[in-house]
Amino acid sequence: MPPQRRDAARNRERLLAAARRVFAEQGHDVPLEEVAKAADMSRTTIYRNFATREELAAEVHEDNVARIERRAAELAGRADGVVELFDFVLAMQAEHRSLARILSAAEVEWFAALGERTRAAFVPLVERARAAGVVHPGVGVQDVMLAFSMAGGALADHVLAGHPEVEDRLRAMLHRALFTH
Repeated sequence: MPPQRRDAARNRERLLAAARRVFAEQGHDVPLEEVAKAADMSRTTIYRNFATREELAAEVHEDNVARIERRAAELAGRADGVVELFDFVLAMQAEHRSLARILSAAEVEWFAALGERTRAAFVPLVERARAAGVVHPGVGVQDVMLAFSMAGGALADHVLAGHPEVEDRLRAMLHRALFTH
């Protein structure tokens, strides 16, 4: 890859990392200039890469799905892999609770495709966990996805948001509903 393209890719990665931090710390209404500042880059650089906050949020979300897929592949041989991935995604939801608001106007097909990729990452882990008795009888991947929807609602609630004890209670409740231990 030519040096200029490598620099552009590095800049994009720095912007995505900064966006994750800034969105988590300051919420979804943060101006793009704040993300550029956190990445130690110019406004021009961020606008060259992302025209809008929504476009940046979509890229962060798509990258999060890729992270879920990679983590699922790492956990594929473990009977409790579904529990590990479930907690990984819950932590991601808690960290990125503001993305849901930004992405609420996203293209439905694109958003649905990312949801399908997440669901597909869980399918083999749920099947393995069911065979090992790690999930309750009758629990399927659709139940895991429903749990994420429920968690997303609780984590986005302004009264509950940002309280670690609420996040811990939520995780414990969902674990009891889905997993045997």
